[in-house]
Amino acid sequence: MVGSFSTVLVAIAAAAGLCLFYLSQSTHVAALGYQIDGLEARVADLRAEQQQLTFEIGVARSPSTIEVEAQNELRLVALDPTVVRFATRSIDQTHLK
Repeated sequence: MVGSFSTVLVAIAAAAGLCLFYLSQSTHVAALGYQIDGLEARVADLRAEQQQLTFEIGVARSPSTIEVEAQNELRLVALDPTVVRFATRSIDQTHLK
Protein backbone atom coordinates (compact mmCIF):
# COMPACT_ATOMS: atom_id res chain seq x y z
CA MET A 1 0.00 0.00 0.00
CA VAL A 2 2.83 2.41 0.89
CA GLY A 3 4.61 1.55 -2.39
CA SER A 4 1.59 2.30 -4.52
CA PHE A 5 0.92 5.52 -2.60
CA SER A 6 4.48 6.77 -3.15
CA THR A 7 4.21 5.84 -6.84
CA VAL A 8 1.04 7.90 -7.14
CA LEU A 9 2.74 10.81 -5.35
CA VAL A 10 5.72 10.62 -7.70
CA ALA A 11 3.37 10.52 -10.71
CA ILE A 12 1.43 13.54 -9.40
CA ALA A 13 4.67 15.44 -8.73
CA ALA A 14 5.95 14.59 -12.22
CA ALA A 15 2.67 15.70 -13.79
CA ALA A 16 2.74 18.95 -11.80
CA GLY A 17 6.34 19.54 -12.86
CA LEU A 18 5.45 18.94 -16.50
CA CYS A 19 2.48 21.31 -16.20
CA LEU A 20 4.67 24.03 -14.71
CA PHE A 21 7.27 23.49 -17.44
CA TYR A 22 4.55 23.70 -20.12
CA LEU A 23 3.14 26.89 -18.60
CA SER A 24 6.56 28.53 -18.39
CA GLN A 25 7.33 27.60 -22.00
CA SER A 26 3.98 28.79 -23.31
CA THR A 27 4.37 32.06 -21.39
CA HIS A 28 7.85 32.48 -22.85
CA VAL A 29 6.54 31.80 -26.38
CA ALA A 30 3.73 34.32 -25.89
CA ALA A 31 6.19 36.94 -24.65
CA LEU A 32 8.40 36.32 -27.67
CA GLY A 33 5.35 36.65 -29.91
CA TYR A 34 4.58 40.07 -28.43
CA GLN A 35 8.21 41.06 -28.86
CA ILE A 36 8.14 39.95 -32.51
CA ASP A 37 4.94 41.93 -33.10
CA GLY A 38 6.56 45.02 -31.61
CA LEU A 39 9.67 44.61 -33.74
CA GLU A 40 7.60 44.10 -36.89
CA ALA A 41 5.71 47.31 -36.13
CA ARG A 42 9.02 49.11 -35.61
CA VAL A 43 10.31 47.79 -38.96
CA ALA A 44 7.13 49.02 -40.67
CA ASP A 45 7.55 52.46 -39.08
CA LEU A 46 11.19 52.65 -40.14
CA ARG A 47 10.32 51.62 -43.71
CA ALA A 48 7.68 54.34 -43.88
CA GLU A 49 10.17 56.86 -42.52
CA GLN A 50 12.74 55.71 -45.08
CA GLN A 51 10.25 56.21 -47.91
CA GLN A 52 9.41 59.69 -46.62
CA LEU A 53 13.09 60.61 -46.39
CA THR A 54 13.75 59.26 -49.90
CA PHE A 55 10.90 61.43 -51.18
CA GLU A 56 12.25 64.48 -49.35
CA ILE A 57 15.72 63.88 -50.81
CA GLY A 58 14.20 63.75 -54.29
CA VAL A 59 12.34 67.01 -53.70
CA ALA A 60 15.46 68.69 -52.29
CA ARG A 61 17.52 67.63 -55.32
CA SER A 62 15.01 68.86 -57.89
CA PRO A 63 16.21 71.79 -59.99
CA SER A 64 13.15 73.88 -59.13
CA THR A 65 13.74 73.46 -55.39
CA ILE A 66 17.43 74.28 -55.78
CA GLU A 67 16.56 77.40 -57.77
CA VAL A 68 14.02 78.57 -55.18
CA GLU A 69 16.48 77.94 -52.33
CA ALA A 70 19.24 79.77 -54.20
CA GLN A 71 17.00 82.79 -54.71
CA ASN A 72 15.38 82.87 -51.26
CA GLU A 73 18.11 81.61 -48.94
CA LEU A 74 21.28 82.72 -50.72
CA ARG A 75 19.82 85.76 -52.49
CA LEU A 76 21.25 84.60 -55.84
CA VAL A 77 19.74 85.86 -59.07
CA ALA A 78 19.70 84.23 -62.47
CA LEU A 79 22.05 85.65 -65.06
CA ASP A 80 20.75 87.21 -68.22
CA PRO A 81 21.29 84.58 -70.97
CA THR A 82 22.88 87.22 -73.22
CA VAL A 83 25.66 87.74 -70.68
CA VAL A 84 26.72 84.10 -70.62
CA ARG A 85 29.39 83.12 -73.15
CA PHE A 86 30.89 79.68 -73.51
CA ALA A 87 34.55 79.19 -74.37
CA THR A 88 35.38 77.64 -77.72
CA ARG A 89 37.50 74.53 -77.96
CA SER A 90 41.15 75.32 -78.17
CA ILE A 91 42.16 71.95 -79.69
CA ASP A 92 41.03 70.70 -83.06
CA GLN A 93 39.11 67.48 -82.29
CA THR A 94 39.86 65.88 -85.69
CA HIS A 95 43.55 65.36 -84.82
CA LEU A 96 42.78 63.47 -81.61
CA LYS A 97 41.44 60.34 -83.28
